[in-house]
Amino acid sequence: MSSTALCLSVALQLPVTTDPLTLDPDSLAALQQALQAFGEFQQLYSAPVDAYDPDAGVIDAAVEMSAGCVHEGPPVIILDDDAEPAPRRYLVLEAPWHELPTGALLLVAGSKASAIPTQGSNLELAQAEGMLTFVDLLSKGPEAWDHPDTFSAVTDTDTSASFVTSLLDQLRASTPGSPVADTMLPLWKGRCPDALLALWQRDGLARYHDDRLALVDPARYDAVLASLLAGAPIWGKDDFHVYAISTFGQLLICGERTGVELTLEPHEGYLCAPAVLTRTASSIERNRRLHDFLLTLDDFELDVLGEDGEPMCWRARELLGPLGKGEVYTSTEPVSGQGWRLGSLVKRQALDVLAELAQRR
Repeated sequence: MSSTALCLSVALQLPVTTDPLTLDPDSLAALQQALQAFGEFQQLYSAPVDAYDPDAGVIDAAVEMSAGCVHEGPPVIILDDDAEPAPRRYLVLEAPWHELPTGALLLVAGSKASAIPTQGSNLELAQAEGMLTFVDLLSKGPEAWDHPDTFSAVTDTDTSASFVTSLLDQLRASTPGSPVADTMLPLWKGRCPDALLALWQRDGLARYHDDRLALVDPARYDAVLASLLAGAPIWGKDDFHVYAISTFGQLLICGERTGVELTLEPHEGYLCAPAVLTRTASSIERNRRLHDFLLTLDDFELDVLGEDGEPMCWRARELLGPLGKGEVYTSTEPVSGQGWRLGSLVKRQALDVLAELAQRR
């Protein structure tokens, strides 16, 4: 979702190198398109363990991307990289600054920002080039962002079936659900991944992950989702639908032609979307991504934290009992940045809670 630009008070380290590390126009456009579509977001990537040794292996890392500007300077794209124990902040110039061209990458240290020389071998250059590999994960074609109606689905029945079978083998309902209506499967065939329909067919609208996640009928959530996402840059990029909800109301959302990993935290209004969300996705890819997403969710991701910083799900269940059909745990008071308060918890119908939260936006 769109975010307010952060204005940074940094001074350019002089003298400026004559050959700075600079993003090519396509890479810069990919960053700008991603920011326009999602606002502030995080992109996972594989960072080298040793910037000088490509055979040393990789670790999971992430770049947080946001819009910014330099005080009395140009607009910038802020890249916060967590690959090292001490996170590094980079700035990508969106306009020339002093002798530096548009697209130049600056490394921030304290109140100074310095260009990264490309002449010779240096650690800053090796680390920055390793970090910039995340740009390859972004869509570089503007049509993929602005014209979702041009997306096409490529079907490979055998390959898709392998992901469906694997998901059914590994994901087991903790509480079986009521069978879905006869009209539900044909209504969503081709609009939701086959793997999701297979779960509906086998388990109904069941609960998984120790009852922390419940499948839902997307049609019942379409109206409230439209209200919650109204004004978000991603709205209109595809036809999005809620397919699951956590015990505290976090929504799992998929597009009909694109990704399946969009999540919305309605109490805080936080939308989390991978940068590749609005890229065209084949039937095979959608089934694979749903398979990987549902199987790698953990208890922490499906929980919220209390004021003491501890998970709330088991305490809510102990205090209020298990959830009934269509229910979530919610708070009778606004949720603060300090965490959820145990004494404010109640059980309510999810759609009623979401409708009220949408009205507050």
